Amino acid sequence: MEIPARFIRYSPTHRGLASDEGWLEIDIRALDLDGVTKLYVNLSDVAKIRGKRDEAAKMLDAWDAAFRKKDDGGKEPAE
Repeated sequence: MEIPARFIRYSPTHRGLASDEGWLEIDIRALDLDGVTKLYVNLSDVAKIRGKRDEAAKMLDAWDAAFRKKDDGGKEPAE
């Protein structure tokens, strides 16, 4: 059975455990697995999903850097 991209998700951590390559989550609740013995995931779909997540993280980092709140003394927070 081929797993459509909409049923997979990439995450760099799972239950607090980090992984160099990340974790792949397959939402099997939405799939009819009766009689299924093998699952196939297109690794191009995984790469696309991982890339989208990495891109979103970069955008959030840029947002935080651009709009960093100043502490009570009016100075930039120490890094």
